This record gives sequence, C-alpha cells and structure tokens, in this order.
Amino acid sequence: MVFPSPVGGLPLPLDFAPTILFAVLYGLLLPLLAYRIIDRRSRTWLLFGTSLFAVERVVVFGLRAMQATNESRRLSRGFASYMQSSFGSGYTGISWDLVSLARCLLVNPTFGFDNYGQSSAAATKGCHLPPPELGEDDRPRERYMLRRLSDLAAFAFFASIVPGIIANSRYSRTFTSPTAAHRTYVLRYVSTSVALFLLIIIFLASIWSRFRQHRSGTRGILIITTLVILMSIVSIFRLAIMHNETVALDSTSPGSMNTSSEKAAFYVLHVLPEWVATVVLLGCNIRKTFGTGAWGDWRRLDETPEQREKRERKAAARAERKRLRQWNGSMSNIPLNTLSTPHAT
Repeated sequence: MVFPSPVGGLPLPLDFAPTILFAVLYGLLLPLLAYRIIDRRSRTWLLFGTSLFAVERVVVFGLRAMQATNESRRLSRGFASYMQSSFGSGYTGISWDLVSLARCLLVNPTFGFDNYGQSSAAATKGCHLPPPELGEDDRPRERYMLRRLSDLAAFAFFASIVPGIIANSRYSRTFTSPTAAHRTYVLRYVSTSVALFLLIIIFLASIWSRFRQHRSGTRGILIITTLVILMSIVSIFRLAIMHNETVALDSTSPGSMNTSSEKAAFYVLHVLPEWVATVVLLGCNIRKTFGTGAWGDWRRLDETPEQREKRERKAAARAERKRLRQWNGSMSNIPLNTLSTPHAT
C-alpha cells in the first residue's frame, strides 16, 4: 500500500554530509544560546521555544547522521515517527515565539507618558523602542484589542501544533493502515495551513504598526517580517510536497522524497530557513529590540491603581538598594588614611 512520503525522506548515505553540517551549525549556536540565558540584559522567556528548538536540532541531525550510516536503524519506525514529529512541529515553535514578540512590538507603542511604567519596554534597560513624550496620550482601547488578538493568535498556533503532533507521532501506523495514512495526510495539511495563515497575519500586523502606530519599532518590524518570510518558506515548501506518497520508506522513486533533487530542496527550503531564523533570534538582542523585559507583555489587562502603587514602591526600593550599593562601592575605594583624623602636631 502507499502512505504519505516522509518530509525530508529517509536518511540515506547521501544525507550524511548535510546532516553533519547542520549538526555542527546548530552546535555552534549553543554558546550564543548560553550567553543569552546568562546575560540578564538579553535574557527573556520569549525565546524559550527557539532555545529548545536549537538544542533539539543538534540531536535530530546527530540521529540522522547515525541513520545515514546504519541501515538497520535507518528503517526504524520509531525514528521515522520522531523525525516527522520534529520537522513538523519545530518551525511552529519558532512561529509561536513570533506571536509573543509581535505582541510586545504592537502593545508597547500604545502606552502614554503616564502609564509607560507598566509596559514591558519600561522594564527593558537600553530598550530600542522610543519612550513616549511628555503629555503623550495613552491608548487603552487599542492596547486591549491588540492583546486579545495576540491571545487568539497564540491559541490558534497551539491549535495548529496539536494536529501536527498527532499526525506525525503516529506516522509509522500509516505504513499498514489506509485510515491512518489518510488521517495523517489531512492533519499535516491542517497544521501547516493554519500556521501559514497566522504567519501572514503577523506580517500584516507588523506592516500596520509601521505605518499607523506612533513610535513603532522600525528595527523590530524589519526583524519580525524577515523571520515571518523565513518561516513562510518552510510552510509553503511543506504544503507543496506533502501530497507525495510512497510504497516504502527506502523507495527512490519520484515523490518518495529520497531523490537527490528532493533532498536538496528539503535542506535548502526547510532546514536552512529554520537555521537562519534561529541565528537571527539568538544573534540579536531580542529583549532590547522588542522591549520584552524578562517576561514580555504578560498582562491581560492594565494594572489597577493598587497594583501601580505596589509596582512603584518596589521600583523605589530597588533604586534605593542600587544607590546604597554604589555608595558603599565608592566608599570602599577611598584610602583609609584619608578617612582617619589627623593627629595634632
């Protein structure tokens, strides 16, 4: 019987060189990832999905390299399902991070001068987004709508990941069950189509911000639109090839995803854009570029007067502790003989 061809095909000997290459390329990103986690001025929770993705890709390509040189493991059903799950959900994890970044990019410009202190940009030292000018009006209605739309987009992305996981985690069942094959075929298309639609929404929202929002983050818009284009390339490639079927995992007939041209297309149009997107996200200081702070725009609603008072007390206490540390540090640098009282002659 026929079943959906695996995206990326079976790891054959000709896969060994490109898999080793990408395993090394992702491995080179791990020190940069560690730096982003350690450095408090660039650390942000909004890169959690991308961070897991980068680490997991080292494992995936290491396993593919092993399969490329080991025939018995090459035909493992468990490995086949794992590879399809990884390639099917990995890029959506990056896309999910883009929703959180887009939220910060769109919400931060809506804060006026009086309420700017509760924004994630205000909690970001050295933020690239310009602060509001004295007397600039607050736009709470626009902020509320953008937050609700961001919540809806995040939920939709989660909904797109679930059918992809279900379809790909049970991929090995398609080898013997026509029903499972059809279900996998449909769910893979649903997952990828929803992800592509949401990427287009993020792109359009970023363009809207550039032309309609005062104090829009030009650099952030450039980065997020570039990332959306990269992830859209992956989605469009998947939509273009997931209709293919094969009679065996190791078949080399056209449409099996095991021919040289199909392998080349997979590495150029699926794997490479993912790697470039990861480089951009880890290479830029996302915290400063998007004004994310440590947690992004986590508020569902604007803070109440009581919450604002509590936040301002904490901020004042932190400022006082910082002032005392600086004062103690300056005093410790003063020679002791300059502090002692001179003896009378």
